[in-house]
Amino acid sequence: MYTFKEIIGHQDIIHHMQNSITHKKISHAYIIDGEEGMGKKTLAFTLAKTLQCMEAGIDSCNHCISCQTFDSGNHPDVILVQATKRKTIGVDDIRTQIQQDIDIKPYQYRYKIYIVENADTMTLQAQNALLKTLEEPPDYGIIFLLSSNYNRFLPTILSRCAILKLKSLSFHQVQDYLIKKVQIPDYQAKLYASFAQGNIGKAQEMTADSTFIMMRDQVIQWANQINKIDLVSLFEMEKEFEKYKDNIQEVLDIFYTWYRDLLLIKQLGENPYIIHQDQVKILLKQAHGISYNRIGQCLDSIMMAKDQLSKNANFQLTIEMMLLKLKES
Repeated sequence: MYTFKEIIGHQDIIHHMQNSITHKKISHAYIIDGEEGMGKKTLAFTLAKTLQCMEAGIDSCNHCISCQTFDSGNHPDVILVQATKRKTIGVDDIRTQIQQDIDIKPYQYRYKIYIVENADTMTLQAQNALLKTLEEPPDYGIIFLLSSNYNRFLPTILSRCAILKLKSLSFHQVQDYLIKKVQIPDYQAKLYASFAQGNIGKAQEMTADSTFIMMRDQVIQWANQINKIDLVSLFEMEKEFEKYKDNIQEVLDIFYTWYRDLLLIKQLGENPYIIHQDQVKILLKQAHGISYNRIGQCLDSIMMAKDQLSKNANFQLTIEMMLLKLKES
């Protein structure tokens, strides 16, 4: 429905924008910046719907003609700007979708609003073309630039835009959302929230896609096998990691949380801070045969591998060394 009260988190930005609406201090251009899944598009749509609402309040009413037209996806004065030919937004996209349209006055509403998806992929020529519009915008024109890295914009673009930087949500905000809105069990919500890193979009993807659960099942299997197999089998295990090369950071994160849970089990026994709550029996059994020192060494080995792979170290050698250390430690 795109109302502010339905948005999870980002209250500082919402309050700022509602205050701007109240005092009629709306900028002609905004950059909404944040990683994928943080809710940039949802926020932009909610702002656009509210600004066009005929009740002229600080949130959309959902009842007026403008709100109903927006919800139908056919609002004539809210335009979604996207790349048409390539992955990047070219100068022709800006000219045809914004420049040749913005001089035409709104169809019947207060503003003419443009929402540019993946705006940080604009070519240099496209940014220079947009700059001309930003320098002399019509009174009714508002442009929202959605980006994952606002540093890709020209300084002249940045200087003419108000920047709204989306922050990560808290663990509890994501967990509560998954329990109440997605309606999954508490232990699953805790698991997904732990790996989502404050990103609701990422958490939603995990719940909808079996890839994460498959990776976790594989990691749990490896973690339980590693001290029971010989070196030949260990090198076979290393080859299995190749299947997860594109998701290796996520795989290593799961590994890390497994050993973290082992440490908590050693310290506190069964407790509510364990991430892998559905695996408590296995954790208790494994924790019984491993020392604090060994767990600490395992955690260090995993973090070292994560760091090396983030710096483009040799994949095979890095995983091989990590597995050898996990087996030795």
